[in-house]
Amino acid sequence: MPALSSAGRERQTRQRDALMQALRDSARALSPAELCALGQRSVPTLNLSTVYRQLAALLEAGEVLKVDLPGQSARYEAVCVRSRHAGEHGHDARDHHHHHFHCTACRRVFPIHACPGTMDDLAPPGFRVARHDLTLHGLCIDCAPGADSHDCHDAVHADEPRPAADPAAHARGSQRC
Repeated sequence: MPALSSAGRERQTRQRDALMQALRDSARALSPAELCALGQRSVPTLNLSTVYRQLAALLEAGEVLKVDLPGQSARYEAVCVRSRHAGEHGHDARDHHHHHFHCTACRRVFPIHACPGTMDDLAPPGFRVARHDLTLHGLCIDCAPGADSHDCHDAVHADEPRPAADPAAHARGSQRC
């Protein structure tokens, strides 16, 4: 494999930095297309194939998580590394356990930094729960009837970047990374 020139490394770093900044600024899980559009604000030459390549490297490095929802395209979010989450639910800070809210109107996915706790009581007798994933489905603050902000169907498509709403901030006991 040929060595990367210093200009090539710089470009890769700028691209990676642009994607990580987009993930941190959005405070939600983003599709590769959303990441590309947001990353192009810093690196105009960024393209979708580069986004996928960078995401693979960021996943391998443990800097991003893949968010899979049944019947949906994969989305990605920055790993939560705030030390105040260390020890929650028996995980270290890099393995912060949280759930997601999926808006059925605009299709955005938001983190919920709260957990109802163990799911052992829901498992059949004798079964042991190793982990759980919880996804709430409904309307986000932008799409809910009577929301103060714009209607999510007005000239905004699901894969276009949008301002981040944080429904988790309204959940009792939730914390944001």
